[in-house]
Amino acid sequence: MPDSKTPLGKRSYRKVWVASVVALLVLLLALVPIPEVGEPVEVLAKPGGAFLELDGFKVYYVDGGSGNITYILLHGFGASVFSWRYLIENLSSYGRVVAYDRPGFGLTERVDPHRPPYNPYTSSGAVEMLRRLMRALNVSKAVLIGHSAGGGLALLFTLKYPELVECLVLIAPAWRGWSRPWYWDLLLNFPLSDRFGPLLVRQYVGSLEQVLYRAWYNKTLLTEEVVAGYKYPLKARNWDRGLFWVMKYGNFPDISRELDRIRIPVLIVHGEYDEIVPLHSSLELHAALANHTYTSLRVVPGVGHLPHEEAPDEAIREILNFLGALGMLRGVT
Repeated sequence: MPDSKTPLGKRSYRKVWVASVVALLVLLLALVPIPEVGEPVEVLAKPGGAFLELDGFKVYYVDGGSGNITYILLHGFGASVFSWRYLIENLSSYGRVVAYDRPGFGLTERVDPHRPPYNPYTSSGAVEMLRRLMRALNVSKAVLIGHSAGGGLALLFTLKYPELVECLVLIAPAWRGWSRPWYWDLLLNFPLSDRFGPLLVRQYVGSLEQVLYRAWYNKTLLTEEVVAGYKYPLKARNWDRGLFWVMKYGNFPDISRELDRIRIPVLIVHGEYDEIVPLHSSLELHAALANHTYTSLRVVPGVGHLPHEEAPDEAIREILNFLGALGMLRGVT
């Protein structure tokens, strides 16, 4: 039988030693305090916004206007209610307008994904959260206006709760199914990933800002004020954890075979020079929906991924014309 003096015994001893050192390092890393970043979301709220306690965490939202129609605005990845500033101002003359910060973004509290009765960072959890938010705000039916990933959420919500949706307005919708490569899943679910993943997220703020520059075609409109508006939520407590959870749990199922179940009217608005979600994606969505429901596709010239910000007057006009054609508004031509 080999002992520590034999080559085999030395190798075994060395393996045990290395394993012990690794285990000790992991234990030490687990004990290293990682300070939280940011301020409590309550102190960051701006005039016109409020917090709704929903399933144990605070959801930041804006609620304005009144009337028979309720519009619910669903922002895209990396955005917040700030991106809807023009639509909120204008649509409030044509009904009630509700916009909220989706979990992981804006000023909505970064809740632990295991705390609520659903994981709000998953696509199914986002759908469930929207249903509960509508109920909490006494909204029985709404016009859903979704941009990019928010457009995908609007489609998912309609597929599950069609009785709660009047019609859809999809702005550069990200509707195709996607999932992470297996090695990303391995990395994101590695032990201590929840602990140290947010530290890595902090290093990529500059890269995220570059995505914003790609989203705008007319860069002269991307002023310092606009950039500051997008970056303002980075002041929120645990913004890095929230973004990490979005990356870890966020996915989008393949709904291409379910689109024939959508029977409500749909308006698709897309920028001519969109580099984030190419125009041909909306052309394909329009063709798929047009077979079984009233669908209109409007291309806004000379803008990129954010037509409601680069050309808000034209985007709003398209929305009002669409609703007017449906008989939902009076006096709109």
